[in-house]
Amino acid sequence: MSSNLPPIGPGQNALLDQSGRTSERRGGAHPTLWRAGGWLVILVGWALLARSQLDYILPGPMRTWQALVELTTNQALLSALALTMGRGAVGLGVALLIGVTWGFLNAKFPRFAYLSMPFLQILMSTPGIIFVIVAMVWFGTNGIVVVFVVAAVTVPLLTAATAQAFAATDPDLLEMASVFRLSRKMVVRQIIVPTIAPPILAATTVALGQSIRVSVMAELLATASGIGADIRLAQINIETPDVFAYALVMTAVTFCLELVLVAPVKRRMSAHLHDELGTSN
Repeated sequence: MSSNLPPIGPGQNALLDQSGRTSERRGGAHPTLWRAGGWLVILVGWALLARSQLDYILPGPMRTWQALVELTTNQALLSALALTMGRGAVGLGVALLIGVTWGFLNAKFPRFAYLSMPFLQILMSTPGIIFVIVAMVWFGTNGIVVVFVVAAVTVPLLTAATAQAFAATDPDLLEMASVFRLSRKMVVRQIIVPTIAPPILAATTVALGQSIRVSVMAELLATASGIGADIRLAQINIETPDVFAYALVMTAVTFCLELVLVAPVKRRMSAHLHDELGTSN
């Protein structure tokens, strides 16, 4: 298994949030100010670099903003965005179904884990672009390619996280449950689910960010619809400001997903962990 750290995506921002809150408690500056400063540095540096370049090479922030306004007033953008997000969601759903099942079987049956390990290693080591090409050969140039590629890229992460989560279940707790003759439903609800849910949810939030990026990449190469196809069309027409504008759109989508979906899950997990620690004390 590769030791490279995955890129920061939905879910991993929570780690930065936690470190920021820690610094604030220790008397440091508010993290929001530092984030605003970071964005300001990016904008100023971007504007300075773009001053000596033509728009088709490096558009500046104002030219990109104009392109973004033009895109957001076009109804086709919302349709393309909804299509891309839908394909990514279906692919992630398929990956969750396969990955959780596969991870459970790996934890439950060691021989199956050894037998399936080569398949998992192949999925983990194969670049996403290879999956796109193979899927185009198998399925043609349509949305199925996007679903297939998203699932193929995110299944290994979810499988590994699920297997580790089930393996981390405390055997003493299971033995205690057996001694007290707890029902299977109680064991699942009180022991297994609280143990496996946090790591699986954490892996899912990382996979969510991956699914967005992979969906756009697969659409760019294999479909005639969606955000990826629109980016390819902008590139063909040398409309570089539109390419940058689409990048800003996807960045905003990722940020919104972090606020709406990931952050509430993280708060629930933190509250549950706090309650567990309070109970144990």
